[in-house]
Amino acid sequence: MIQNNYYETNGDLMFNVDHFIDWATIVPLKEEGFKDAAEYKKTGNKHLEFAPSSTEEALEGYKAVWQQTGELAGIEIAGAAAAMDKQGLKFNNGKVTFPTEMVRLVDLFTQSGLLGYAMGRHHGGLGMNLSAASIVMELVSRADAAFGIALGCYNLAEVIERFGGEKMTDEWVPKMAAGEVTGAMALTEPNYGSDLSRVMTRAVKGDDGVWRLTGTKRFITHGCGMGDKPSVILTLARSGGAGAKGLSFFLVHSNDIQVARIEEKMGLHISPTCEIVFENSKAELIGEEGLGLVRYAMGMMNGARMGIAVQSLAIAQAAQVEGIKYASERVQFGATIDQLPAVKRIIEDNEALVQGMRALTYRACEVVDHYDGLSAKLLRETGDERAVRKNEDVIRLDKLAKLLTPTAKLFCSEEANFVAYHSLQIFGGSGYTEEYDIAKIYRDARICTIYEGTTQLQAVAAIGGIVEGLREGGFLMTHLRGEIGKLSDSKTAPALTADVEALAKLVPQYKERAGKEAVSIDMVSAFSRIYVSILLAQQLQIATQKGLSEIAASKAKVFPHFHTMSRRYLAGLAVTLSAAA
Repeated sequence: MIQNNYYETNGDLMFNVDHFIDWATIVPLKEEGFKDAAEYKKTGNKHLEFAPSSTEEALEGYKAVWQQTGELAGIEIAGAAAAMDKQGLKFNNGKVTFPTEMVRLVDLFTQSGLLGYAMGRHHGGLGMNLSAASIVMELVSRADAAFGIALGCYNLAEVIERFGGEKMTDEWVPKMAAGEVTGAMALTEPNYGSDLSRVMTRAVKGDDGVWRLTGTKRFITHGCGMGDKPSVILTLARSGGAGAKGLSFFLVHSNDIQVARIEEKMGLHISPTCEIVFENSKAELIGEEGLGLVRYAMGMMNGARMGIAVQSLAIAQAAQVEGIKYASERVQFGATIDQLPAVKRIIEDNEALVQGMRALTYRACEVVDHYDGLSAKLLRETGDERAVRKNEDVIRLDKLAKLLTPTAKLFCSEEANFVAYHSLQIFGGSGYTEEYDIAKIYRDARICTIYEGTTQLQAVAAIGGIVEGLREGGFLMTHLRGEIGKLSDSKTAPALTADVEALAKLVPQYKERAGKEAVSIDMVSAFSRIYVSILLAQQLQIATQKGLSEIAASKAKVFPHFHTMSRRYLAGLAVTLSAAA
């Protein structure tokens, strides 16, 4: 892997940080009026020593974390990624053995104080919101997506903080922040992957008041723990009758389960994907009985989707820079191949897609942060959950988050595969060998359209928001017009408005089409490209107005290139729907 500081050398990421993400709104919501800093002044709690007292201080702290993470990712992880991937995992008698370098690197993140980026400060974490934490994950996952997953599993502590009681949180989260215990999420079963409402793992509460689980879970990442560190497995199990309302959420220690096997996978070779068996395993109930799927699993959906969107972005970034480097060095016909028109086209397409993926990813993260923060703020102020759900701003943000998170997951995961595929093409036959890192990147990219909900399921999740939201007066039409209204260019705004209206006109054809579900992916993909075009146009305007000449020059190439691809896709969708009609 290319080795350098992955934060300091990524101009587009730094532009998003400095000029595009709305920290002024989302940081105060996360910090709850900067109460941690106020508490530190009163109590001297060492965990709160670096708590910010303003948005500016928070961003300064974030940047220090990203700079340090960028160095560790771009030098330490990137330098070890190929060897770790080649060594892989070993499984024997229920125990998984990890590459020694992987264990060392996790310990390095722990010692650097970076491990608990998404955990609360009171328990030893950094207290980052989704947007800030996602930048950490982009940097790490660019170096090695599987290693990024390992760090993400420790940060499942956030789920315990959010849904577990005080006793459970105090017992486990500090250990996870200290790297003593990792986390795992056990939802999927051998016969039930996406159809979680039919989960069969059984939870029974004994006369002693202790819950015990019996059943099998499959595709459980880090269900085996990490090295000699155990895991706490957040498990969906049936405590009641049939259907979603019969499911509850439990915490199970990995000492109380058996690891039957680990999968031999195409990619992600240092990420253990386990089949685990519960045999009367002791468990602790998380939250309230019967809310395991309808509240807790669904409540994690936005974050889970964005986790894969970020990972996809990181993989695409890695593929893009590897392709550029090779093209600038490989000589054919008396010149480096980056001068060949066909190769230039690949590089330009990939650059437009990577920048578009980043704009969409961080806008979606921002919306989730805004929704979560505002909901929590209003609940603290009113204590009335029902009233919070009826708040107009909460309703609007909820709809937008439920649309943008599956859209981002769909778009980024699909385009990560596109970018990896075409970057490998630059290498020719050499790319098909394991001599170059692009082979590993290509293998790792393939899972992104599958786990945490396939592309097909993301389309199902997003299509309703598009179909209903694009009607006149609908939340999406209102939102898009507002976003386009931020543009001052006399040509760009009308062109993007025409795109939105063209998609809206296709909605009736889509609704009337027999078997319309077959083209729902096409509808969501068309929307994603229009939305990304709007975001890239905004970025071009910002860079130009602020005199950021290098970024403005890049955006001036990227926006029209992406917009052309977007219009081409929209035209293809119109033909598809017309033919069906």
